[in-house]
Amino acid sequence: MNNGKRLLCLALLATLLNEVQADSYRCGRKLVRDGDSVSELLRICGEPHFKGKGNETVEINGIPRNVSVKQWHYRKNSRSLERVVLIYQGKIVAIEVGGR
Repeated sequence: MNNGKRLLCLALLATLLNEVQADSYRCGRKLVRDGDSVSELLRICGEPHFKGKGNETVEINGIPRNVSVKQWHYRKNSRSLERVVLIYQGKIVAIEVGGR
């Protein structure tokens, strides 16, 4: 495999790994993921430091839809990146990385 193809493969792999990582969030030793219930999120991560609402385009049954979601904001400490957990109909539909 030449260097150009190798670099392309590595870039694609890095993108895929980044996408997988963005759809999960570690709270202590446990992990929450897309599809987990709100009760599971609360059990593992506790209450968020901020709750909001908004419209987001998320995949529901593999189809992108613009829906009204709850936005729960989590941050481990002042130096860590914020995670915004998007909730639709009582389930986690996406986890986004926010700012500091």
